[in-house]
Amino acid sequence: MNGTITSAAADITWDSESRVAFVRYKLDARLGAGDGVLLVDALTGWIGTEATPFAVVADAKELRGTDGHYRAHASKFFRRHRETAFIALLNMGPVIHIVVEMFRLGTGIQLKTFGDEALARAWLRTKGIAA
Repeated sequence: MNGTITSAAADITWDSESRVAFVRYKLDARLGAGDGVLLVDALTGWIGTEATPFAVVADAKELRGTDGHYRAHASKFFRRHRETAFIALLNMGPVIHIVVEMFRLGTGIQLKTFGDEALARAWLRTKGIAA
């Protein structure tokens, strides 16, 4: 099942064959609690209940910030899926890069940053994701 979720802050597209969700943030996006709920609910429905690897590729070029509610909701989800979730982030500004690094360290999730989508997808393939 493929799908797309659209909010004021982002468009999230799921490809069921590759098990990759692609997130593109909208201009000057600032993520709050509702955005965290939207992401987690969408991913929960898409990944199912089996412990099968999946990935999120997010283009953070337009992302300007996240609040504590968003980070708490997202980190709870990704901690539960620490062994099967992979996150590749693209095009981050310096502030978002710091927030992301703190998120990665705090959760222990498998997250890596890239300046290029091809490199991100190559990394995901080494993790068993058909990106």
